[in-house]
Amino acid sequence: MMKALLPRSDYPPFRSRKREDMTVLAAGAALGAALGYLFFRSGAALLLMIPGAYGALRLGRHKTEIRRRGQMTDQMRDYLLSVISFLRAGLALENAMTGAGREIATMYGADSMMGREAARMSRELILKTPPERIWRSFGERTGLEDGAQLARIFVIAKRQGGDYLPVLKAFVRLMDARGEVRREIGTLLAGQRLEYFIMCLVPAGMLLFLNVTSPDMTRVLYEGAGHLIMAGVLLLYGLAFWWGDRILEKSYEP
Repeated sequence: MMKALLPRSDYPPFRSRKREDMTVLAAGAALGAALGYLFFRSGAALLLMIPGAYGALRLGRHKTEIRRRGQMTDQMRDYLLSVISFLRAGLALENAMTGAGREIATMYGADSMMGREAARMSRELILKTPPERIWRSFGERTGLEDGAQLARIFVIAKRQGGDYLPVLKAFVRLMDARGEVRREIGTLLAGQRLEYFIMCLVPAGMLLFLNVTSPDMTRVLYEGAGHLIMAGVLLLYGLAFWWGDRILEKSYEP
């Protein structure tokens, strides 16, 4: 039940750290308390710290997983480029993957996401595990579609005589093209993200301004049925924030 309420990635390196979770929880609780007091002007509104912290934690974990998936994809691309360089030098695929693992450990560190995966691949190669099975396992473990695609590519290349170099070069070019599209979309959406952030601040900012400059005008909102009206407004406010974030996220997907 808790896993469903607060989903986490099945691949541990994509998960947020405890310190990150605590920071997001604190920020969400503070935001919930501030909005609660602003919209209800009551000590009981501090209970909104709970949904605020919950929503912030869900959103934070989701964003962290997306960011680390992107980092893993970039590291995987560099690993494949290293494999290609070793294949050009005349090494067999297994030796090229082992050499690429050492280069990735030097480039990103042995404890990096791809550094650990490359070390695991090297150990599996020592046990004579076929490369296509290694990449299929990588795709299943990480959830990255590129891993599953590579497994199929290796199977096809093996059937056609084991010439892996051209198919790997074509695959990396495809990864570069997708990455360029993502960067272009991110650039185009940067202005929309800023507008979205500003628009999210406007309703609360206007209410705060009226409370400070014209408290008599807003007093009715905090008395009697005004609490129900403000509850509905706050609910719509939260739904609008969630909807806008989802639109931007879907727009960013390649």
